[in-house]
Amino acid sequence: MNISDIIEIFILAAIILIPCGMYIGRRLAHWKLSFEARFLSPRYLKRITAKDVSRAQQGFAASSDPAQDSSNTPS
Repeated sequence: MNISDIIEIFILAAIILIPCGMYIGRRLAHWKLSFEARFLSPRYLKRITAKDVSRAQQGFAASSDPAQDSSNTPS
């Protein structure tokens, strides 16, 4: 096996493997994001229950009363 044969194999492998690697790199990023979204639990988020929603609505209704508003801006 001559040095020219080794160089030829190296160039042929580069022609085939570089585009494949670029394609896989782009697809792998998408697969990684979809895997994280599906299977890894979200941190810093909590489950919302009906009790939380009603509590938030009651708090919003109480704070939207203009008679209890203590801001200094004129109406």
